[in-house]
Amino acid sequence: MGSHPRHSVVDTYGEAHAVKGLFVTDASLFPSSIGIPPTLTIAALADRIARRLAVNWPL
Repeated sequence: MGSHPRHSVVDTYGEAHAVKGLFVTDASLFPSSIGIPPTLTIAALADRIARRLAVNWPL
């Protein structure tokens, strides 16, 4: 996740830089394994992305 397409695949809200309207809302947001069960973090990121989509839909 990041704001610059050269350094990240998705923006800070999980939308792919290369494909508008494509959102990642799972463990793929992590660049590597974090070593602990990331269930709550994944759920929190998915909730954040879903709330943003709900407010801005349709894109």
